[in-house]
Amino acid sequence: MEQRSEDLFRFPNIINTLQVIGCHFGLKPPGWHFPRHHHHLFELLFCVAGEVVHEINRDTVIMHKGDWLLIKTGVRHQSSNTASTDYGFFNVHFDLDDPEIRSLLSATPYRLIRHKEAAPSKLSFYVSELEAVMHRNHTEHREAEAPPEPSLLRFEDKLLLQSYTLLIIHDVLQLFREHGTASGHRAAPDKNPSLFTADIAHMIEEKLSLGLCEEATVTGVAKEMNLSRSQCSKLFAKVYGLSPRQYVSQQKLKLAKELLVTTHLPMTDIAEKLGFHSASHFSRQFRRWTGQSPSEFKPRHPAQKDDHS
Repeated sequence: MEQRSEDLFRFPNIINTLQVIGCHFGLKPPGWHFPRHHHHLFELLFCVAGEVVHEINRDTVIMHKGDWLLIKTGVRHQSSNTASTDYGFFNVHFDLDDPEIRSLLSATPYRLIRHKEAAPSKLSFYVSELEAVMHRNHTEHREAEAPPEPSLLRFEDKLLLQSYTLLIIHDVLQLFREHGTASGHRAAPDKNPSLFTADIAHMIEEKLSLGLCEEATVTGVAKEMNLSRSQCSKLFAKVYGLSPRQYVSQQKLKLAKELLVTTHLPMTDIAEKLGFHSASHFSRQFRRWTGQSPSEFKPRHPAQKDDHS
């Protein structure tokens, strides 16, 4: 009797990069102040205890225990503990090279989620799991009489750190969809882009994507659309939360990873497909992006075809 084989469900190929910087828990005394600054990554804050006052652009945002705050890349802000008790917090700076997710995260300069909205989610559970990972790492190094260096996390703990960070981002985005802008959050100066701005940004993105392998330049795209280079960059950044040049780099990195993992093409061919002048040029840029050479990133053994595919 002939057996029928078919795929019931097939997920899309996903080769995206999550960057996690400065993930930590902290405690600040009354009177603590951090001066105005900005980051090149998204910042996500959770108020564990006490309260804190943030000055974001021209808005004043007060976080209480259980509140969450997402601050967009490039937004200037400062923080102060003006209460009479300690301010405890969880903080992570992160970035993802998925354009759709970045667009959602960049919709406004900041988003505030109050405790009552976050309580039904699993956010507090994810934070407690992250705290357990960090506590275990700290305890192990203390027993070994060595300082608790974050870089010495075990491989499986690094996976947990990435996994819980992604789950936190997932739940935060889900709460944005369910509740919209939190009550008391006054619209910031550069609020949601207009439909015209979004359309122009999407056109720029399409032209950059189509010209990805031909070294499409921002100047060339701007000229084609009768825009100045600065106009092109500002419109694009309003919608996607990063510059056109950063977007091209991230898309090239994504395609490079896919070619390295799923094909057996020589480096010279991959470099040519990505618009690099030579294999050595591609290799140097890939190392800047990832800290690894293309040959180090490429799987050591060729992928074997699954018998069930």
